[in-house]
Amino acid sequence: MPIRLLDVNAYTTFDFVSGRAVGPDWSDESAAVVDVDRPEEAPGTVRLRLEFDGADLDHVAPHADHLTLSPEQARGLAAALERHAASAEAGDEVPGGRGR
Repeated sequence: MPIRLLDVNAYTTFDFVSGRAVGPDWSDESAAVVDVDRPEEAPGTVRLRLEFDGADLDHVAPHADHLTLSPEQARGLAAALERHAASAEAGDEVPGGRGR
């Protein structure tokens, strides 16, 4: 990543996962960094951050996206990830093709 906005180090949650940025009539695939932490400026929250490799994106300027979650929202997200991971491992059919 030529311009990196997120620090990637030994503590980064996931570095270099596959990602896709999608627009109304385009789609760019890229390596991405995903990180979860507790920001110092809001220690009662959980922060989820995502950054795509700007060199691979034709339609999006280099940037990082951040979600600030309450502890309850973070647990809900974790539960949804666990549920969908189990379904993917089991090879279950995705209802409606979307995986909700």
